Amino acid sequence: MKKLHMKGRILQLISARHDEGVWDWELTDALMSEYGLAGPYWRGNTRVTLTDLFSTGIIESVEEKLDDQGYFGVGRVLFKFRLNAFGRQRMLDTELA
Repeated sequence: MKKLHMKGRILQLISARHDEGVWDWELTDALMSEYGLAGPYWRGNTRVTLTDLFSTGIIESVEEKLDDQGYFGVGRVLFKFRLNAFGRQRMLDTELA
């Protein structure tokens, strides 16, 4: 069975957490596990995709904190994202929801 493109899967994972939100590192772990990926390249790729979704207004950040565990790098900012109303509508429009 063909897997959904990563951007669509990210939106589904964020949507599943409703208003609670989900941390970027949690999304990254889930994607890497589902798609059989590993390494810093794929962690960075996920963050770039999240930045794209954020900058286009589909998701919003609901919390930030410093990465003291070094998942993306000690001292970097971790983000907790949730889908906004525009994002939910886009998911409906593109049949992701």
